[in-house]
Amino acid sequence: MTAAAPLPVQDAATSPGAAASGAFRSNGWAALRRHPAGRADLLRWHADPALVARHARWGRPIYLATPYSLRAVGPDGRWSRDQSEAAMAEAAREVARLLEVGVTAISPVVLSAAALHATMFPRLRIDPFAPVLWEDWCRPILSVCAAVVVPEIRGWSDSTGIRHEVQSALAAQVPVFIYASEVPR
Repeated sequence: MTAAAPLPVQDAATSPGAAASGAFRSNGWAALRRHPAGRADLLRWHADPALVARHARWGRPIYLATPYSLRAVGPDGRWSRDQSEAAMAEAAREVARLLEVGVTAISPVVLSAAALHATMFPRLRIDPFAPVLWEDWCRPILSVCAAVVVPEIRGWSDSTGIRHEVQSALAAQVPVFIYASEVPR
């Protein structure tokens, strides 16, 4: 078996197709800090699994937003299976933490990374860094979830995808729980 050909990392905001579709356009965390949803109790900072459990409804899963694109790269700046597995494992641990308090969580990172790993031989057939593809793939998952949870995993505040998911949830009046102890600028 031959190893998968590595793909270069693209910035989600500047990759081909992103500007045309409006994919991952964001005003950043500073704009979210001032979002009216914060006053409407839809945006909760300093959350934890116990707080999510008090507000989550059984029967409707929550969307677990964790970083991937910035985490799944090796020292050469290309997609790395090892780094991808590490990002997937970290997201899976957060799914388990929520399960322990009775919350059903869907992690697009766990699902998509598993799919990438399953289809990588003889070559990686799905682009792990195609923002339009992943935005379109995640949208139906996000639309059925009762809330969005953003755990404090290294890289979360730099993730354009997570900012986009949070903005989409707030626009749809879906509660967002962010674990961070400090609000990024």
